[in-house]
Formats: sequence, C-alpha cells, structure tokens
Amino acid sequence: MADAPSPHRQLLRRLTRLLEVPEESDDETLEAHALLEDALRARATDIHLDPLQEGLRIRLRVDGRVLEALRVDAGVGARLVNQFKVLARLNPVPSQVAMEGSFSWPPEEAREETFLRVTAVGTVAGEKLAVRFLAPPETFRDPLSLGVGEQGARGIRHWMDATGGMLLVAGPTGAGKTTTLYTLLNQLRLEESHVVTLEDPVEYEVPGINQIQVDADAGLDFVSGTRSLLRLDPDYVLIGEIRDAGSAQAALNVASSGRSLMGTLHSRDAVGVVSSLRHLGLGDTEISANLGLVVAQRLVRRLCPHCREQRPLPRREAEWLDAMGVTLPEVSWQPTGCERCDGLGFRGRTGVFEVWQPTAEDHGLILRQADETRLRRALVARGETLMLQDGLDKAEAGVTSLGEVLRMGALLPA
Repeated sequence: MADAPSPHRQLLRRLTRLLEVPEESDDETLEAHALLEDALRARATDIHLDPLQEGLRIRLRVDGRVLEALRVDAGVGARLVNQFKVLARLNPVPSQVAMEGSFSWPPEEAREETFLRVTAVGTVAGEKLAVRFLAPPETFRDPLSLGVGEQGARGIRHWMDATGGMLLVAGPTGAGKTTTLYTLLNQLRLEESHVVTLEDPVEYEVPGINQIQVDADAGLDFVSGTRSLLRLDPDYVLIGEIRDAGSAQAALNVASSGRSLMGTLHSRDAVGVVSSLRHLGLGDTEISANLGLVVAQRLVRRLCPHCREQRPLPRREAEWLDAMGVTLPEVSWQPTGCERCDGLGFRGRTGVFEVWQPTAEDHGLILRQADETRLRRALVARGETLMLQDGLDKAEAGVTSLGEVLRMGALLPA
C-alpha cells in the first residue's frame, strides 16, 4: 500500500486494516465491500476513485466536501476498479467512452438495501470511477428543522395556508433545494389537500402524493402536462425544476389558474429569481402577479458540537466584513476534530436561508423593471434578513464556522 499523505485516512478504517492485514475470504469483491462499509459509516454520498501515475486516489464526498482518504498502489487500485465494475455489471475492459451501471448492496447493519450508481470513464492517467449512493433526500418535520428562522417559517406556513401563486426554492446545484421541497411535500400530505407533481424525472416516491413522470416522446411535456393535471382538481402542484421556457410557462399556467405552484430554480439569491424568470421568457406583469414566496438557500457544514472551540475572530475575515459594512459577530467558533466526527471538526449540514415574501412595493418595482440591486436594497431598507446575515448569526451561535459562511458565496447587501 502506498503512503497516504491525506489527513482523513481515518475515514477508511476497515479498508485500511484489510490492506495492511489481508483477510482470507471467498468474496472476490471484498475490498469494494470494505470501502462501501467505510463510506457508509462516514456518511459519504459519493466515492471517487481517481487514477494517478503511481496508483489510485480514493476520495469521499462528506457533507458536500470532497476529502482525500487514501492512496493505494496500482495493483490494489486496479482490483478496486474491476470489483466495482463487476458489481455494476459493466464491461471490465477500460473504455474512453463513459459507461454507467448500478447495483444494490445490503450491508449487515442496514435494514434496507442501498442502491448505488457507478460511472466509469477513461482519462489520460487511467480509468476513473464515481460511485454515488442513491438515497432519497432527507426530510424534516417542519421548515424550522431545516434551519429556517422563525420569521421565515411563518412566511412559508402563511403561503401554504393561502391559495394560488408560486413558491420557488432558489439556489445553485447542491444547495439542498430538493430537501426543502420534499419537506414541504411531507407537510402537505398530512393536510387535507390534493397534491400533484409533474417531474422529469420522478427520482423518489412520496407516499400520499400523486406524481406524474414527464414523457415528451409520448406527448406529455410540461406545458401539456399542466393543462391535463389542472383537470385533476389539485390544490398544490409541484414542478421539480423550472429550467427552460416550457417549464416556466407551465409554472405560470398553474399559478395563474388559482392553484399553488411549487418548484426549484437556479438563482444566486431570492431577488435573483426575478432575473431568472425574465430570462426564461416571463414578463414583468406575469412575474409580479404570481410570485408569492421565494426561499433562497445554501448549505454549510455543522460544527461538531463535541469538539468545536471558541476563538478570537480571525483578523482577515474581520477586516473584510468590516470593509463591507457588515456587523461583525461577537464570537467565533472553529473546528478542531475528534473521534465522533472522524477528525473533520464538522458533522452534518444545515441550511442558510433568505425568505422573501414580495410586498406591494416589491411588486411595483418589478413592474417598473427594477434590477436585482434595486430589489435587494428594498429588502435591506426594511430590515429583511439576507443569507449572509443568517449565516453570520449561525456562525456566532456556534452552528457553523465563519469560514463556511464566507465560502458559501452569499451576496453582500448592495
């Protein structure tokens, strides 16, 4: 086994022991199974097997961050790659064309099967594999459990109690938008309401919700699908992701019919959804008349509560925030690392939020074609909590670190 310079070697305990002291076993995929057990214990969502000239680098994505865990020599690396390809029923011969397969794996400690997707592609250094755990998004009891503040949670509950308009969850890829939507769906299925979704694809089934799969080849696209499902008399309609002109028009059709529409949208912050909807072809009158609530979010890692330490505010971050006119946190918490968090200093993630319920003033600005800067200034002027401030509040409370907040890329107030 090659030397591993990584500080996160403790993530792969069983695989490391197995390679140091080989076990006698009839299992031809023993190393792959050991790696899967380690990754599952470490709460990884992805395993990356990256080829190097001298061997293979094993990395895990934990709480959204890719961490190097181990480097192995070429022989062990080739075995691992072949074992995963065998499990996923892929051709063991290396190919320059991307190949994809999947398999189920029942670890002893798990009550249910774990499903995994394997993607293999050739690189100049050799064959790379990415293994993803296909788990349903985590759901929570209510918006407060997501990390939304009390004021934002009240706004969400108010929208859910009302009738009509759009609730959009905004953020970049990997910001936790699907988790927020599924949490709201689980709330709705407990209510006396009829919920229908139109998704492409339907990734996870939600009991009690009527989910429809888009099939453009069969004539069921977003626009025609929303026309049909409105005849089903829904109270709430979910469109998984508004990503093109067709899905944007479909969302508008639902919202303008008096139903409540829920969907996700790629945007940097809450007011950025106005620009995104304009870009997708909706007019300012249509946006103003139907935009009911925007939940913008990012994900940050939670500090391990067992080893976090309170320290003076880092000078560089303090000077940068002060220059931007942001109120500095009174205290700062930093990660240290312990056995309970595998030495990472973090365990789990939480959301950083910005909940925008457009006021009459906001609707007027949209109708006058105001840009994001003017809309954002209106929010700041009336004391709304933007994402950066929500993150700073969580850093001061010891939920996350200041470095995590600044890394998330939330916009500073204009």
